[in-house]
Amino acid sequence: MAAKMLATIRAGYNRRSLGALAVLIVLYALVTWVWQDVFDFSTSDWFFASIWIAMSAILCFRVDATRDVPRALVGLFGGLAIEAWGTATELWKYETHERPPFWIVPAWPVATLAIDRLGQIALLALPRRAERITVPVLLCFSGWMTWFARATLSSPMTWLVCAVMIAVGATSTKRRHDLALFAGGTVLGVFLEYWGTSRGCWTYWTQETPPIIAAFAHGFASVAFQRGIDLMIASLRHAPWNKSRLPPSSSRRRSRIVAGQRVPQTVR
Repeated sequence: MAAKMLATIRAGYNRRSLGALAVLIVLYALVTWVWQDVFDFSTSDWFFASIWIAMSAILCFRVDATRDVPRALVGLFGGLAIEAWGTATELWKYETHERPPFWIVPAWPVATLAIDRLGQIALLALPRRAERITVPVLLCFSGWMTWFARATLSSPMTWLVCAVMIAVGATSTKRRHDLALFAGGTVLGVFLEYWGTSRGCWTYWTQETPPIIAAFAHGFASVAFQRGIDLMIASLRHAPWNKSRLPPSSSRRRSRIVAGQRVPQTVR
């Protein structure tokens, strides 16, 4: 099993991985240049550097633009929505006191893609019977997060978030995949949240470093983003301008050239 997993991981790196790495380097340079007043490079933070090097290496695994671009977009706008909710209700605050700080938003699509890769790796080791616990785990998290955000229940934004969490947990169809995403996001969340809270970059209302639920929240957000991706793909597939859309039972005909003659071929 371990040898098979290592072989699969090695096969996931190719020329497209180098292209993704180049895009990441440009993104990192752009963010640090635009928000240079936020970043302090006067002291070395090897923990911070290690996290981002690891995330970048993981992201370069199995690069596929057709999958990655929608995920990056959903991660970008989904992360912005989460940051807006958390900072507006003061569940957490950033040291810059922005609501939300836009310099943190580019980190969301990078983390989203890295968690997608961690989920793919987790699927290699996750037994199929483990999918039975997916819905209970997601719904238990929803209840836990509602309790964590209890001080903000007077805000309509929190009620909307609670409704979305319940919907995400109750509509799990690819349960093993959802559980793998939840596990991968939680693992990465442990490192990200510990770094951010221990350095005072952001502070939760509980003053914990960090609150445990914050790490699990990264896993749940990844599952929620996957729902957003599924909705996006379904909407595009059935869009009026998509002439290639077909009912599942229908077929279209095309032709192929055989020995210089055009022979009709049915493609389902």
